[in-house]
Amino acid sequence: MEFQSCFDIIGPIMVGPSSSHTAGAVSIGKFIHELLDGTPDNAHITFYQSFAETYQGHGTDKALIGGILGLNTDDTRIKYALDMAEKEEFTYEFELKGDCPYYNHPNTTIIRATRGDVTVIVGGASLGGGLSKVFLMDEQDVDIRLSTSDDFAKLAKENKQYMKGKGE
Repeated sequence: MEFQSCFDIIGPIMVGPSSSHTAGAVSIGKFIHELLDGTPDNAHITFYQSFAETYQGHGTDKALIGGILGLNTDDTRIKYALDMAEKEEFTYEFELKGDCPYYNHPNTTIIRATRGDVTVIVGGASLGGGLSKVFLMDEQDVDIRLSTSDDFAKLAKENKQYMKGKGE
């Protein structure tokens, strides 16, 4: 079961408008930030289904980029994340698609991010209430639950073995 407490359903303290499209996306991005030990140099972000249809209106683009920059779900700077990325010289591109071939959920993304000579591919889904999961790391199926209250640095360290040739 993905939801472990009523707070997973009610949702976290967050910048809105949506726990599914904002808080969950921040968490997925923050996990990538921690996996790479900082902000990547560049990223290719594919949004699927609902994320692809509403990413700008619901702020999913800003939320995911904010997380990748290391922001938390309650950081009011999320609304400026795209500008912050430009100032940090973090480049990214969005691709919009229909169904995700790896995971059946409407709020799904796959991110290929590079920092220095390290590249990771992470697939994530925002499940609602600020809860999300990582289902793919470097072509391996995984099941990593992300809650906004988690220690993302610890989770990333525990799961680096899924990174091709980069485990600790």
